Amino acid sequence: MRALLLSLLLGPASSPAFAGRDTVPQESTWDAAESEAVQLELISVLIDSDQFDKALYAISEVRSTGTQGAGLDILQARALIGKGLPLDAVLLLDDKYMRNHERHRVVCLAQLDLGELDEAEAACRKALRYAPGDLDSKELAELHNNLGFILATENKHEEAVLSYYEALKLDPNLRRARNNLGFSQAALGRDDQALGSFRAALSPTLGFDAELLEGEAWYNLGVAQLSRGDTLRAKQSFLTALKHVPGHAQAQAALDGMTPNLKETP
Repeated sequence: MRALLLSLLLGPASSPAFAGRDTVPQESTWDAAESEAVQLELISVLIDSDQFDKALYAISEVRSTGTQGAGLDILQARALIGKGLPLDAVLLLDDKYMRNHERHRVVCLAQLDLGELDEAEAACRKALRYAPGDLDSKELAELHNNLGFILATENKHEEAVLSYYEALKLDPNLRRARNNLGFSQAALGRDDQALGSFRAALSPTLGFDAELLEGEAWYNLGVAQLSRGDTLRAKQSFLTALKHVPGHAQAQAALDGMTPNLKETP
């Protein structure tokens, strides 16, 4: 089985060095627990690399040997979500592993894909409730960020801000949470705070040009203002972005998409 899963990852051996060689040992030195752990890890690698069909095939092969359990079910649910089948993932995990935080995390994402926000929020809160005490802080931060995103999508921005703050306490470098925080702050009319959050969320990989970073922050603020219907402030933010970065394509496109009386050349 380990050889089968490795072949799914690596493909058939094409080097002459493999010709005529049996790559599967006749007597495995792996005990059952080690073998299962390797199988699950290799399936997880397939899912992480977006090879969802191969992952599902590998899961069916593992199941054919009699292996079952929460780990395998959750991997199958992840692969189903990756294939765009969130409802199948929910049905697979329904009423199982009710105290398993990973189960609820996966269901949360599946329900979010389905647009079932109430159910997604409930699942995300359960994931946080059942998270083990030794869960990695970055993983826990992601859970809080997910909850914040769902709350923001439900226009519960005050609650969303609190969730993002919790995420950033656990992982100050979680840029997604900072960016999401900025949009919720802007939705609440806290534009100065939102601009600060957008600035903090910008990755240095954009370059160390201060004008470029400032232009991106003002553009994000304009998008947030426009989404709440504040076109006048959005126009000013897009114009400010263009002052920092002349020719900023997205800011210019946003201005061009606004009503004619709001367009203006900086």
